[in-house]
Amino acid sequence: MTFAIQKRFSNNVGINAHYTFSKAIDEVTDFNSDFSAQNPLNVRQDRALSSFDQRHRAVISAIIQSPFTNNLAKNWLVSPILIAGSGRPFNLLLGFDANGDGRLQSDRPGQAGRNTGTGESFFSFDMRLARRLLVKESRYLEFTVEAFNLFNRTNMTGINNTVGTTFNTATDFNVRGRNDARPTDPLGFTSAADARKLQFGARFNW
Repeated sequence: MTFAIQKRFSNNVGINAHYTFSKAIDEVTDFNSDFSAQNPLNVRQDRALSSFDQRHRAVISAIIQSPFTNNLAKNWLVSPILIAGSGRPFNLLLGFDANGDGRLQSDRPGQAGRNTGTGESFFSFDMRLARRLLVKESRYLEFTVEAFNLFNRTNMTGINNTVGTTFNTATDFNVRGRNDARPTDPLGFTSAADARKLQFGARFNW
C-alpha cells in the first residue's frame, strides 16, 4: 500500500512525499545459498517473512527556488531529500551441519524459525544546492553541491547471523544486532551504509 502526496505551494516551493506499507512472505530466496531452505524436501516449513520484506519506507523531497530578484540571491535552488525505512529480516544460522544432510549453510539453532531477526532502520538526509548563472538567453552555467547522508548517521547493515550454539536452548528468537558485540561475535554488526559524501559539479547548458 502506497500513499503519495505532491503539492506545489507557490512558484518557488514544491513537495513530493511517498510512504509505502508492505509485507513480503516467501519460502526460499534462491539467489544465495545462505538463504536456502533448512529442509529442501519441505520448503513449506520455511514459509516466513522474506529477506526482502521492509514494512515501512518513506521518501520526502522538496524543491525550493529562491524568490529574490537581486543578483546575489536569485537563481538559487535547494533540494532536500529525507529517506527512512524500517529494518529487514535476517536468518539465524548455526554455521555447521547439525542435521547431517551435507549442507552446513542452512541449519538454524533450536526451534528457530526462518528470518526471525530484525535488521536496523535506515535514515538518510540528502541535500542538493545549485546556482545558475545566465550567460545569454537559454545558455547558463550551473554550479552544484550535493551532500549524501548529510548528518553522517551510521546506518548499520550487515549482521553476523552465524550464532553457533548461542540460541540452542532459547525460546525467543526475535533478535536484533548488538552494538556491544564485535563483528566476529554472534549478532555483531559487520558493515554499515556509506558515510557522508560531498559532491561538487559544474555544467554548461546551451
